[in-house]
Amino acid sequence: MAPQVTRPDLTFNVAQLLREDIGGRRSHEFAEPSLTLDGTLALRDVRGIVRLTRTASGVLADARATGVVDLECIRCLTAVAEVLTITFRDEFHARVEVNTGVPLPPPDEDDPFFISENHMLDLGEAIREYALIAMPMRPLCKPDCLGLCASCGVDRNIAPCTCQEQRGDDRFAALRALLDE
Repeated sequence: MAPQVTRPDLTFNVAQLLREDIGGRRSHEFAEPSLTLDGTLALRDVRGIVRLTRTASGVLADARATGVVDLECIRCLTAVAEVLTITFRDEFHARVEVNTGVPLPPPDEDDPFFISENHMLDLGEAIREYALIAMPMRPLCKPDCLGLCASCGVDRNIAPCTCQEQRGDDRFAALRALLDE
């Protein structure tokens, strides 16, 4: 099935899909200008596609999205615009039966995603969680970043450091002499 029109947000009405037999599918493209990841980080220019498949307890979402998050290089503290690719497959469970409105029992899994009582599936929280997992643990502005000088704080990518090399603890002088030989 061809993707439907690009959506301005991450919420999808799945009421009709929930009325179909298991295996029924829909595909949607989506775009979101910004998605808050935590108190200080935001994923911007989020774009992607999701395939929604009817399951016995709700809807399986197969999603692929990209976005940009602004981080700091761990060596020199320079701003880094990191492009994240987020791919996930997760099930969203229905809270109520679509035809009768009868509440459904909660799933057995820990921390599941849910479809709202109005049959709206919101991908925002899933994308947020998977984006946090996809972020690099040690972001770098470039692979060979020289970082900041520990003594004077100069960015060694921009200018050479004029500090004298620290010789370290004198108690290790005998070991240092072995390295110099």
